[in-house]
Amino acid sequence: MAKYEYSSIGNVQWKRVSKKRQETFLRDIHHGENLKGQEAVVEASWFSLLNDTFYSVNKGYATPMSKVLGTDGLLIVQDITVALSLITEFKDDVHLEKRNYQERILAQVLFYMKHINMHIENGNDKGLELPNVVLAADANQIFVINARVLYPYLDMPDIDWSMNARKAYDEQIPQVVFDKLRIDANINPYVYDIRSRDFNLNDIMGLVSDLASTENATQLSKIPVNQANIRGAYDEFLRLVTQNRTKVKTNQELVGMFINALTNHENVILKNNTVTMLNDDGTYIKYTVNGRNWYAFFSRFDTNYSANEVKDITEVGDILLEETNRRFSGEYWTPTVWVNEAVKEISSELGYDWREKYYVWDAAAGSKNLTRDFKFKHLFSSTLFDNELAMGRMYNRENIAFQYDFLNDDISLSKKNIKKAKLFDRAPELVNALLSNKPIVLFMNPPYATAGDARMDSEHKKAGVATKSVVHEYMKNDKIGHASENLYCQFFYRALLLKKAFKLSNLVIAYFSNSQYMTGGSYFKAFDEALFTHFDFKSGFLLNAGEFSDTAANWGISFTILRSIHERSTDRIPNQYTLAIKEDTTVQGITRSGKHTIKNLPKSDFLSEWVRGVSLKGLKYQDKGTYPTFSSAFKVKPNSSITPPKYPIHALGYAWNKANNVEKAATETALFSDCYHDGHGFAIVPENFERVMINFAIRKSTSHSWINNKDNYHSPSELFLNNANYNMMLTEMVIFGLFNKYSYQVSLSNIEYREKSYNINNEFFWLSKHSMSALASKSHFSDMGFSIEDDCERFVYKWLEKHQGDISPAAKLVLSYAEKIVEDTFKYRQELNDDYPEFCFMNWDAGWEQIRRLMTNGKKSQYLSNFKNAYDELEKIINGYIYQFGFLDK
Repeated sequence: MAKYEYSSIGNVQWKRVSKKRQETFLRDIHHGENLKGQEAVVEASWFSLLNDTFYSVNKGYATPMSKVLGTDGLLIVQDITVALSLITEFKDDVHLEKRNYQERILAQVLFYMKHINMHIENGNDKGLELPNVVLAADANQIFVINARVLYPYLDMPDIDWSMNARKAYDEQIPQVVFDKLRIDANINPYVYDIRSRDFNLNDIMGLVSDLASTENATQLSKIPVNQANIRGAYDEFLRLVTQNRTKVKTNQELVGMFINALTNHENVILKNNTVTMLNDDGTYIKYTVNGRNWYAFFSRFDTNYSANEVKDITEVGDILLEETNRRFSGEYWTPTVWVNEAVKEISSELGYDWREKYYVWDAAAGSKNLTRDFKFKHLFSSTLFDNELAMGRMYNRENIAFQYDFLNDDISLSKKNIKKAKLFDRAPELVNALLSNKPIVLFMNPPYATAGDARMDSEHKKAGVATKSVVHEYMKNDKIGHASENLYCQFFYRALLLKKAFKLSNLVIAYFSNSQYMTGGSYFKAFDEALFTHFDFKSGFLLNAGEFSDTAANWGISFTILRSIHERSTDRIPNQYTLAIKEDTTVQGITRSGKHTIKNLPKSDFLSEWVRGVSLKGLKYQDKGTYPTFSSAFKVKPNSSITPPKYPIHALGYAWNKANNVEKAATETALFSDCYHDGHGFAIVPENFERVMINFAIRKSTSHSWINNKDNYHSPSELFLNNANYNMMLTEMVIFGLFNKYSYQVSLSNIEYREKSYNINNEFFWLSKHSMSALASKSHFSDMGFSIEDDCERFVYKWLEKHQGDISPAAKLVLSYAEKIVEDTFKYRQELNDDYPEFCFMNWDAGWEQIRRLMTNGKKSQYLSNFKNAYDELEKIINGYIYQFGFLDK
């Protein structure tokens, strides 16, 4: 028996990639994602894989991957009947799905091919073959094309073929090549995404073999779609073909479009970016799609099926519809591995016989994803819509499945009226369990959408996603506050209402949800007090939201278990909750990688409250409408539905400072030289300057992750404020803030706002008038020299002068390189100011944001790399203070 499974499609023998080998490949690629030199990681991973797949089984007449003639890799198999000459091109992480990047890569490959062709014509001492297959890959995507479509390009006249191939990619030249690539109908690569649910490296290897074996694209073997891989195919269809550009009336129409295109392809006409689908009754409907990707998609997936195969595909339509609905409603399909982990967590808390002893109710059941792989003695599955019941009809057939709106039906339920309730009509056994105080587990994955969610179009609001539910009204009446706007909080609160109404002593809440409900503050204070006076946190774990279907990977989802208790006073509610951190490692399955403590902080302990704690009594404010408000560093916002914040007469700038958690620190924290129109912050004045800079530095130096995403910042501890090195740390934070990319410090002239002209000084400028005057004199910028003479030193320069003795070596190095960059780029100011007058490069106190723009639009300074290294080191130092002094808890 052969040790390996081989394939010889088209007579090019290759070794199929085992599941274990694919896992190793994906792990290696994944581990290189955040490393410098990521392209080298991608290249090494592919070299190993391609050699293992093609070279190892053809050693007698093959040459392994090698970087010959400057290419990223060339592999040759010289079979008697057919030859594979594979040329590869690797990048770090680019947009391979974009036509522009495909053209740039193919232009680079084209030059490599010409160099190979010239080598062959000049004697071919290396024994090369002109490539017939191209494989391009980055950290996440791959495409493979028939290299023969590029052969006609090799004869194009008037091209300097001696040019470095990389230059074609970087500078997008020669233009004539790109013009031809842009309109070439033969170039429509299918872009594989290694993050896709059903990604299989054997599809790539098979395509490489097919392309080497045929010059006719119609002879390529295609992937049949079946119930095992249809979810992955559908995901790819949405990613590549519809791309949010296809307009449909309902999600059901979108699913139908996909299935019809697969099973009724002969009645589909594609022209440019419009596809016309003919119906059985002679009518037709048109859709806008990505035409190139449509062609590529159906070049890889089969469209010829038997009657039974069509039936199998159609039967899965309900599942696709359910998952499509969830994409837009804040609901997410729960992967089986995490369902299993949740069941294990419940078993550890309730005992392994809990599925026999407890009455289990999933009130957001959908297709029974949470319960379909397990047997329960008493299982109740309810869902919002009748048609969702059909989706899970093949699972747990003996359970009670019914339509029920958990957030709107029977909310005033009580022992007195329950026999008249809808719940009694649909699930009398569950009602008897409530009346008899039986042990009950509410096991579910509620939707996470909130009021104001950008995904909330009118259709999905009608579908029940909007937060205007009856439970929402109850929460408002009970003064629960903003938490009532979160759907998942409403599911918790409905459980609380059931506990109170029926005096349940053994009610268990086991929910997947956002972990933020445990963080306290003004947003969740009332909710936490209501919930945790009746329930006790028992256990739980955090997982990356990216593990769930179609969700971002930058935040965490928690699975928590709460058990009902006798009502307790609010002062006995715990102030912290420890969750296990769990990750799916692919190779080892789900593993525990640590633990994370979520603190329930009172608002008074928030860093965002401390920064506002300076008394500003006595400040004089400008009259409304008499000062410009900005939407960015350079853009004035003259008209807005938002009332602009009050702004003091002698303010230094404005601090945009949303919320108090790590998530908002990463995305909605910034400093401005003048009033920011959105508010959600405070004016910067000399009285609060130091607190502002501490707050900004702590928030911006935080290493954001899905684990700490919802953690709240604590106000500075006494250990920090009374530290012997406090002044040094404060100065480091000020200097860090000056040069952060979210520090939009600028000096502007003649800004038009409501028919008046304004000048904005940059009070965060750190250099002296004397040093800037010397630079102006050296460059013969006389107007700048006169303006310096008539002006005064800026606030931050004077502040730093007072703290010269507190500047640490790391901070001093940042200042040194920043000054060198100002000097190095100074000579370009006049020229670039003429081209970009809106950036006011000729203002003597032009801020670091302007210096960055100067280098972006002109020439980068020779000291930029030194500056970045110094700044990164300073950031690491400040990051160390975050946990050392308790601004965040691990």
